[in-house]
This record gives sequence, C-alpha cells and structure tokens, in this order.
Amino acid sequence: MFLLESNVVFTRMNKGVEESSYTFKSVHEIEITKSVDELGDTAVIKLPTRFKIKQNGKETSGQMFVEKALQVGDKVKITLGYEGKSSKVEFVGYIKKISPKTPLEIHCEDAMWLLRRKNISKSWKEKIDLKTVLQEIVKDTGIKVSDSIADFKLDKWMISENGAQALERLKKDFGFTAFITDDGMLYCGLQQLTNINQSASYDLNYNLVENNLEYKTKEGQDFNVKFTYIDPKTNIPIVGQAGDEGGEQRTYRTSTVSNQEELDKLAKAELEKLQFFGYTGDITSFLIPYATRGMKAIILDKEYVDSYGHFFREGSYFINKVVTTFGMNGARRKVSIRNKI
Repeated sequence: MFLLESNVVFTRMNKGVEESSYTFKSVHEIEITKSVDELGDTAVIKLPTRFKIKQNGKETSGQMFVEKALQVGDKVKITLGYEGKSSKVEFVGYIKKISPKTPLEIHCEDAMWLLRRKNISKSWKEKIDLKTVLQEIVKDTGIKVSDSIADFKLDKWMISENGAQALERLKKDFGFTAFITDDGMLYCGLQQLTNINQSASYDLNYNLVENNLEYKTKEGQDFNVKFTYIDPKTNIPIVGQAGDEGGEQRTYRTSTVSNQEELDKLAKAELEKLQFFGYTGDITSFLIPYATRGMKAIILDKEYVDSYGHFFREGSYFINKVVTTFGMNGARRKVSIRNKI
C-alpha cells in the first residue's frame, strides 16, 4: 500500500545564520508549477492558521499562528513522496506572499525571487556573449549560471532594471527560454533540453489518471520563419531564415543581433517550436514516475501498430510544464509535452 507523506520546512536566515525553522508534516494542499515558459517555479502551500510546537520531539502546550511564525523571504523546501517507497525534493525557494485566508495560503517562488530584488545598471557597447550577460545578472545572489549556455553573441546590450526583468527582455527579444534549473542554476538560451538525459515513461493504456493528448500528423506543418535585423546606418536588412519558402510565414525583428549565423539560429529554434508531428497536450499521473520541466517523456502507445509490427505512435517528447498537486484528495502530476525528440 502506498501512503503519501509530505515534509515542508521553512527556515529564516539572518546574516547567514539560521534564526528559526519550522517543519510541517501535515498540510491541507500543495500545488507546485514548473515550466520552461515561465521565469520562476512557484508553489502554493495551504496550511492551518495555527499549529502546535514540538521541542525535542515532544509536543508542548503552546500554539502559534502560522502567519506570525513565517514571513516573506523565509526559505522553503518541499519534499513529497510515498512512505517507505519514494521521496523527493519537489521545490526549493522563498516565501513571496502570505495570504490571510482559511486555510492560510503561502505563495512561494524559486531563486528567481532573489533576482527580482536585484537592481542592475550595466551596458556593453560592443559584442558580448550571452553567458557574460547572465553572470552579471546573477552576480552576488549565490545563483550560478548553467554550464550549458550556448555561445550566442549580442551586438550590444544594456540592463537598467532588476534581474528578472532583464531575463524577460532576453526572452522577448530572442525567443529564449530562461528559468532556474532544479539544481539551482540559471539557464537561458535557445536550447530547451537542459536535463534531457533524464526521462519518465508513460504507457497510455496503463496506470494514468487522465490522458489529454492529441496526435498531430505532418500535414499542415509547413512554416517559413524569418528573423530580420535592419542596419541603422545603411537601412539594409539582414535576414535569418528557416523552413519552407511556401509555408505559413512567421516574421520577427531584432535590433541587437546582426550576424547572419546568429539570425539563422534564432529562425531555426523558432521553427522547431512550430513544426513537429506526434503527441501534444498533457497527461496526469501519480507522483511516480517523477518528472520535471526540461526532461524527456517517453510515450508508449501499443494501440497503434503498423503492418511491420512497429508501434508507430511511440516516441520521446520534451516536457515543457509540470504541475504537481498534493493534499487530502491524493497526489497528482500533470505533465505537458511538446516537440518530439
């Protein structure tokens, strides 16, 4: 028998020293959202308004209001699993907001919370590589830049905002993906497959709570993507292109990338997001198998067999979003996929 267990730890630090710590093993509900399309992972924890205090493993006569014990900026660590079977850290971050409802709602965000509080004023007037810009964004926050950042050059760049806003601008201008990985490192770039060596397998005909997948064929998948830079001195356009000339047109402009090769990379990356065949949508499972955004989902579907005995709808897909819920009604993991790998 699989019995659910949770462990939620709130820790307050003061100048690098632990000031207080509270552990909750019983919660009303938890919802954790992780997505490559959003800057930060989030968690909403619903707790009773009051709790009893234990010291040295023994319950005391005292009670405490949760909203008095916790405050914005406290560290949060959520571990979920099945008692004696499997247990995993699902979220690490900080309290972003406390909503005085019943039950009490604790809204949390991962280390992106730190970047929202860091104001940056920095400019590069010549070509600069993306990794250098990212290192400036995370400087003095304790966050490290991922080793898998692509060698991408920006013509020039200026930051006069907080770290999260700078990342949002990189996403908007270049179509980048940007988020904090599960090992606490900042990833930003065209390549989304940050931990693709990890995978989760799903049999569509066995042990799924819900299946909302749709199978797309190659028909209607013709696109032509263009990224254009216009030289401000000569007014001459430089165009990066990918796809079929006769396909559906998608055009983008950039003022910070003028190199032909880099423009082609941008166009190719955008084309890969648009053009694929196979499954798309989401499936809902239990906590096992574990899955997080950036991993590979192996979809097994033995209902569709061709004349050679091949299960032609089976394949591997990129996981772009995972929503994990935990509470009195059980635990579920909603996994969204796109882009066949």
